[in-house]
Amino acid sequence: MKQTALHQKHLQLKAKMNEFQGWQVAYQYSEVLDEYYATRTAAGLFDIGFLGRIEVSGTGALSFLQKVVTRNVAKIAEGMSSYGLICNDSGYTLNDGLICHLTGNRYMLSTNAINMENVLLWLKNHATADVHITDVTQSMAQLSLQGPLSPRIMESLAGPNFKKMRPKNVREITMADTPIIVSRTGYTGEHGYELFVPAEHAETIWDAVLSAGSTRGILPCGYASRDILRLEMGYFLYGNDINETRTPLEAGLSAVIDFKKDFIGKEALLKVIADGVKEKLMGFELLEKGVPKVGSSVFSENREIGIVTSGGQSPHVRKGIGLGYVVSRYAQPGQEIEIEMKDREIAAKTVMLPFFRKK
Repeated sequence: MKQTALHQKHLQLKAKMNEFQGWQVAYQYSEVLDEYYATRTAAGLFDIGFLGRIEVSGTGALSFLQKVVTRNVAKIAEGMSSYGLICNDSGYTLNDGLICHLTGNRYMLSTNAINMENVLLWLKNHATADVHITDVTQSMAQLSLQGPLSPRIMESLAGPNFKKMRPKNVREITMADTPIIVSRTGYTGEHGYELFVPAEHAETIWDAVLSAGSTRGILPCGYASRDILRLEMGYFLYGNDINETRTPLEAGLSAVIDFKKDFIGKEALLKVIADGVKEKLMGFELLEKGVPKVGSSVFSENREIGIVTSGGQSPHVRKGIGLGYVVSRYAQPGQEIEIEMKDREIAAKTVMLPFFRKK
């Protein structure tokens, strides 16, 4: 099982470790709800080194990315980032993630871990001689600082100019005497940053951020709280909510597909549109006590109409919530459905995403 550059730190902090997509990750350090509320009200620091990191460079980098990514990469200005998808020829989603335009012909992709090797091979097989693809997953760590007080923590480490960093902005800076890449992005719905750090300096940056946030309520946070935070925002987990058996159209991700340009999978997706999307991803809330489980069936009027892909208990709405695919006509908010739980069906309703909205 793979380990991140911060594995020893997690052991020192007596984190509960767990397997996730082939990696040994910190599942929780303290109480999951304490970590959740720290991120929602102050700051949480996450080790997300299990994500894939692929650098794409060379004179042909832009045209190559235009071909393999659904997003119009030409519109991602230098120093900015954007969410995008990689599809195969059949229009199914190979992976999703962040596209960071670093400088000139240099980009970095932050992808999901579960099929990182397959995506890397896919990219290399489609690259031309003027494109260089480098897997920096092991040589570069990735941290995520999230929460309303995260700007103050970063300013204390990187200087007052940091407050001018806009959403999706990407910068190469020096912090704690270490050159790092910072993107104003995250997976929690809170103000936050993702830090790309040379692996040999990961512990230094981890300690510096925790020290700078020690008087501001920061907590080290694990995968369990991160999963609740992302689910409340209606953010998808690759391998659960989107995968190689689903198209981005079923997941409602048409906004990150630019049909005005050519890309791998375009023709297949246009055919899906012409034929009509048969199933769609929806969000739901339970109307009774319970926690929906991945793989549970979704029913309407005693007819099975879909399957749950993500589920959990939301501290924000104080209900069981989830995501799942259903026959398209049941995906609109306000539909009455039932979720299979322990050999019985629990009443639920479809809702508009996200579940979490700041007051």
